[in-house]
Amino acid sequence: MSNLKIEPLQLSELDDFIRIYWSAFAPPEADMILPMLYPLGLTPDLMTELRTRLLRETKGGKLGDTCFAAKDSETGEIIAVSKWAVDLHPATTRAEAEAELEEVREARFGGPTVEGVNRGLGEAFLTALVFTEWEVMQGRPYVSLRNLATHPDHQRKGAGALLLRDGLARFADRLGLPVYLDAGAYGRPLYEKYGFEVVRDFPFDGRKYGGRSEVTGWNLTRLVSVSSRLIWGRCRYDTLKA
Repeated sequence: MSNLKIEPLQLSELDDFIRIYWSAFAPPEADMILPMLYPLGLTPDLMTELRTRLLRETKGGKLGDTCFAAKDSETGEIIAVSKWAVDLHPATTRAEAEAELEEVREARFGGPTVEGVNRGLGEAFLTALVFTEWEVMQGRPYVSLRNLATHPDHQRKGAGALLLRDGLARFADRLGLPVYLDAGAYGRPLYEKYGFEVVRDFPFDGRKYGGRSEVTGWNLTRLVSVSSRLIWGRCRYDTLKA
């Protein structure tokens, strides 16, 4: 879509981010983790908790540093969102990965208990995510794509691809770092189109924790290009000179 623009997410747009992500990943017919984790749906209490969680995860509300919105340039409507992270000092040992898991767990589940949440499933899924990411990246600095979602009414129109390209240029290519992400069946074709490769299957059987189905997913990485390595090397050289 030629009428789209990418802008940093504003605090006033936090609810839009949550609703779009929920709409994209909680269809009842899909075997996804979200409807198993929150079987009562996006209740007012859950909305409040998700707002607080996003603010915790973005270090006090600096949403625009890592969260972005694809907007219709004519109406200003947000139709897709993304959330990125840069880890320059990732865990190198299992003990460090366990400490990181505790930090992530606190950010994810540190608020008041929300009615209906399948906490056991959430804990198990989060543990699998954190340790798989640690095993794949092996202590290398990297960029991660945490969320990429397009509202169902606007899918297949290029908004997700636009956000992906923007984030890769803004973070990975500028810093010369590899990128890590988790993907399901819907997202995998898009990521592979932009240079990501599957490095590991990531099956998760939600039925073991009271969920309704098994979730099929993959861990993908995008390696550093030669030009990106040159940019990163130049940045490090300039930093050392300074």
